[in-house]
Amino acid sequence: MQKINLKENRAFCILPFIHLHVNENNDVKPCCLGGRTGLTKYSKNFNFESNPELEQIRRKMLAGEKVDACSECYKLDDADTYSSRVLETKNWVEKLEYENFEDVKTQLIYYDIRNDNLCNLSCRMCNPQFSSQLEKEYKRLGWPVAVHPKSFSFSDAVDLKTVQKIYVAGGEPSLMLGFREFLNRAIQADRTDIEIRMNTNATNLNKEYRDLLKHFNNLHIVVSLDGYDKINKYIRWPADWSSIIENVHGLYEITKFISFNVTVGIWNISNLSQLIKFLEGEFPYTNILLNKIYRPDSQIFTTFPNKTLALQDLELIKTTKFYNDFLFKSKVDYYISELQRSELNLPALEEFFKFNDILDQSRNIRLIDYIPELEACRSYITKQI
Repeated sequence: MQKINLKENRAFCILPFIHLHVNENNDVKPCCLGGRTGLTKYSKNFNFESNPELEQIRRKMLAGEKVDACSECYKLDDADTYSSRVLETKNWVEKLEYENFEDVKTQLIYYDIRNDNLCNLSCRMCNPQFSSQLEKEYKRLGWPVAVHPKSFSFSDAVDLKTVQKIYVAGGEPSLMLGFREFLNRAIQADRTDIEIRMNTNATNLNKEYRDLLKHFNNLHIVVSLDGYDKINKYIRWPADWSSIIENVHGLYEITKFISFNVTVGIWNISNLSQLIKFLEGEFPYTNILLNKIYRPDSQIFTTFPNKTLALQDLELIKTTKFYNDFLFKSKVDYYISELQRSELNLPALEEFFKFNDILDQSRNIRLIDYIPELEACRSYITKQI
């Protein structure tokens, strides 16, 4: 029997064997990072165990053959940074008590269904398929909008008899009726043991939602924060900083498992230390997850042209307690390494300002008032003219 060794088999991931991800277009994918296109469309007749596309991925992975859809994780692995492939597999192999590849079974126990874009924020790196507010704004601007009608809800897709874990994002879960229906169904079915990982912007966690969440004894809340105070407001428009912090303190009355997810991109790569140092003082016992923007090039962190400034800020993060955490450290080191090797991408930077300026005009705000060091980077373009 072959032991499960992720260094020897650099293709294997546990998720296609246990996990269903359905994105905002009703596309079934190996996970939320699993390629730009879906394997197939989800419907009520979808069979997780016998689906031919998933079956082919499982066979390849067991044989040690890398899968195209999983390239983002493989890139992180090659950079000696912890990928979702490694973290998820190690966690589930331990939880399911798998020792050998022969032990691995196909069983749907983990759901990530993202088919509701109802949201109260207009985050700059997001798109209308994930935000109803952006959908309205894009339509007003005359930009293309592709939001697909939904034939099922989050609650419809989850089998309460077999589910062990769900991940819910949005949209904003605290506004999504399908997730509220699921919570009520689970409580009525006495399935409050389900592990729930909820990603929220923490702006709208009212008493009704808190009362529902209190029933679940394995609740992990991930709060999305992308900058300190007004920087977060600019990126995640128009999030109110004081309300978020007050709500997070209130969430600690429900669960001690609270972490922060920071989406690293061109807007915050030069100012992350402000946020990290604030969280160190305000929520010292939390975890911080650093996840990068993958596309488009105009928004990724390496497009920020003042590499020296960004590297100086990342060095400041090394002085915080969070840098002692192996996962956080590996991500900070990764961003430093990628910045050091990246080259100036003026076409992407120019595209960024075209996009960002239109949003500023739509929202009647100015970049210089929120992230002046990013506004100063406009000079990299004008110098070329």
